[in-house]
Amino acid sequence: MEIIPKNVNKIRITDRPIAVPYNYRISYKVSQILLILDKCSKRGACSLEKLQIICHIFISDKAQKDLLNYIQNGTGVFVIRFDPTVNRSINFAIAEKLIARNSKGRFNLTDKGKAVIKEIEKDDELFKYEKTILGVVGSKLTEKKIENVISAWGGIND
Repeated sequence: MEIIPKNVNKIRITDRPIAVPYNYRISYKVSQILLILDKCSKRGACSLEKLQIICHIFISDKAQKDLLNYIQNGTGVFVIRFDPTVNRSINFAIAEKLIARNSKGRFNLTDKGKAVIKEIEKDDELFKYEKTILGVVGSKLTEKKIENVISAWGGIND
């Protein structure tokens, strides 16, 4: 099978700079995921849902307020938004051996991921916003709370 059709004499490629927004860059999102795993898990592991929830509060003030209300008061509703950028970043982090998936399907930092966290922590200005939010959320968003929210959806698979 020919890749280039016979009637095509030349291919012209024009290099155009296309800025990718910072919050969609894999390296940025991977760093966020590493920070979440470091700061928001008591047992050193997080579910996909927890990673998705926390990544979403970095970009949405409303989601952040809703989640904090739920964590502090146990009331209210928050949305779990599944961002494909987070999924791609998780796959990249696994491929780079920064995180691993455990037998329960949760993600945890590897030694290589912990080394990256140490480098991030050396600079107080690096990921300052994320560090502040994660300081508030911390380990208060438990996997049990996430399971309760998911089970409250009810009827999705009925």
